[in-house]
Amino acid sequence: MSLANAQGSSTTVTKTPPAPQAAASQPAPQGALRPSIGQDAIPAEDAAPVEEIVPPKMDEGASWQVAVEASKGPTPLIGQQQADAVDKINAYFNGVTSLEGNFQQTDSSNKRSNGRFYVLRPGKIRFDYAPPNPLRIIADGHSLAIEDKSLKTVEKYPIKSTPFRLLLAKNVDLGRDAKIVGVERDNNVLAITLEDRKGTAGHIKLSFDSGSQLELREWTITDAQGLTTRVTVDNLVRGRKKSSRFFKSDDVPSSPFQGMGG
Repeated sequence: MSLANAQGSSTTVTKTPPAPQAAASQPAPQGALRPSIGQDAIPAEDAAPVEEIVPPKMDEGASWQVAVEASKGPTPLIGQQQADAVDKINAYFNGVTSLEGNFQQTDSSNKRSNGRFYVLRPGKIRFDYAPPNPLRIIADGHSLAIEDKSLKTVEKYPIKSTPFRLLLAKNVDLGRDAKIVGVERDNNVLAITLEDRKGTAGHIKLSFDSGSQLELREWTITDAQGLTTRVTVDNLVRGRKKSSRFFKSDDVPSSPFQGMGG
């Protein structure tokens, strides 16, 4: 029934069936976008024609490239690009005999520590924490010791059960010894995320400056509970070797920062 008839008094209205093939639709508002129109439907007289826009076809590789360029953040590397990046990272570690520098550590509770670290490949690494952190961490090639000078305790673990096993091996081959979760590039930063093939829970993400030459920048270790520890490094020096004795754990730990507070 029409709106005018519906507003009158109680008047009997005779409903006339619509004529065959007649359209009984309301006009579309001016400028409104209408749904797709069936073949037999009659468009409203005041509706502007809608031009269908068909996006150009792209092959799969071009589509992937466009999506990567349009997205913000790191670019994942796949195929040969990933293989070349892994080879470059392997060559970096295999080219390092000795390395030392400063480190800054942030744990899962956002607690910050700093100190100095030393590497002697294969198998040896040492972290001297500055006060008030009482820890020192030393790997002698066989075990990794965590010394607490305030508690006068030493805890030891097989180095093969730690993520450092992957990086301190005599011959670093991450494709052989680790499960590569992903490799990505963001401007001049190259990053790789690894899981240990031997079943050690958690994973480690290594980041490198990849300008004229590769240089370690930071790593983040995520344990089985999902807790993360991030370590950034700077002022790196190669070739300044320490003796093997420097990487031996003490039964009664002491700090090389003794006398500096803490």
